[in-house]
Amino acid sequence: MRKKIAMQGIKGSNHYKALTELFDEDEVEAVECNTFQGLINSLVSGASEKAVMAIENSIAGSILPNYRLILDHKLQVTAEHYLNISHNLVALPGQTIEDLVKVKSHQMALHQCSNFFTEQRHIHLIEDVDTALPAQIIAQQQIFGVGALVPKGTAELFNLKVIAEDVQNNSLNETRFVVLEKQGHTNPDVDTATLQFEIAHESGSLAKVLNTMAGFELNLSKIQSIPIPNDIWKYAFIVDVSFSNPVHFQKAFSEISKISINPTCIGQYKSGKS
Repeated sequence: MRKKIAMQGIKGSNHYKALTELFDEDEVEAVECNTFQGLINSLVSGASEKAVMAIENSIAGSILPNYRLILDHKLQVTAEHYLNISHNLVALPGQTIEDLVKVKSHQMALHQCSNFFTEQRHIHLIEDVDTALPAQIIAQQQIFGVGALVPKGTAELFNLKVIAEDVQNNSLNETRFVVLEKQGHTNPDVDTATLQFEIAHESGSLAKVLNTMAGFELNLSKIQSIPIPNDIWKYAFIVDVSFSNPVHFQKAFSEISKISINPTCIGQYKSGKS
């Protein structure tokens, strides 16, 4: 029986591309979810065994609501994957860019292609829930005058025409996806971890935590503050650390737990960077 993996969006979306690069398509079944909350619900309810979710983009930054979903539902990150992002403008065959009056896509895709559309003032940009869904609807309903921003390869899935290739602002554009599970699992081949903690409002509190990490040879690759719900103007920190020795990480986390508030290990996993 194939494992069910939840993702946001439909076949042809960037989430689907990430899923197929992480897992063998013959061994898994993609569970399409309209929203990130739906993705989480599928995992928490047991309808899916795992989930693949975007967590940050190299240009747009972290997706803080997704971090909050992970924390609120006490989920574990068990793997990560970096996907190069490219966007093609597609529409029904027989049209040129001058024929388009609207272009639909996910808000992130529209943001990442803003420079291209600055020169196309006749086109109205419309946010949608997904990158691939507008393309599917255009094809099914044979809608002329409307285009979609989609990942490479999506046009062929829906028999659409590529009107413009690689219209993203920056060719060096990656999105980081994480694999989520309800429980982590023991894996000796880990070299990365994600932690969450709070600190006291005292001078040097954060420095003590960072110095502890350095003392145990942890490399801090990311630090992100996130608001604490129901505690106005207070923040927690989410950090990614890499290490060569898992024992050093365990010792570091033990020490960090003594000098921070509500420390949580969100996951230990193998780095997705080649």
